[in-house]
Amino acid sequence: MLKKLILAALISTGAYAAHQIEANVNDKDVEGQIRLDMGRMGNAMENTYIGARFLNGDNNNSQGITHSDPLMEVSFMVMRPVRGVQGLKLGFGIKAEYTKFDGHSYAAIPLGAEAELQLPLNTPFPFYLGGALYYAPSVLSFKEGDKYLESRIHLDAEPIDHARVEVGYRKINTDIKTQTITYNDSWYFGLKLEF
Repeated sequence: MLKKLILAALISTGAYAAHQIEANVNDKDVEGQIRLDMGRMGNAMENTYIGARFLNGDNNNSQGITHSDPLMEVSFMVMRPVRGVQGLKLGFGIKAEYTKFDGHSYAAIPLGAEAELQLPLNTPFPFYLGGALYYAPSVLSFKEGDKYLESRIHLDAEPIDHARVEVGYRKINTDIKTQTITYNDSWYFGLKLEF
């Protein structure tokens, strides 16, 4: 199934002029994400992104779960440079999450922010420090979900234009009404391509 999703993402890249494709892995998990820049699809909404993500998390990187299905996501985000701060971009977005684990169905609509700073280093190629924080309280959690909290931090290097190598850490809590659940808590490395 993961191969089909990756193939569909690559085909969509050509059809919709994708802005970013990202793949992150460690020894247990695999994560794929695509973000489409609506401004590149003939729309006036430049730096406005719609996206999808697939995270096939492993139970060894979770707490409170013995069997989990992949976490699937669709997202909408606006990200722009911050005036007066060289190299800093800030974005605000909304996502929809869905997964199943140990017989529980989980859904949430978290709101959040993302930031990226090009580090002012004198190096042969640029480095970027980025992060994200998304949260959904119980009122934005559905099925058996009680709340959602995702935090992420990453360091990217761009040795060639539009291709980045990334090292990062993510933690995703998918609490249900009866239990505190950590869906994924892990370090990863990855590749991000921009078109």
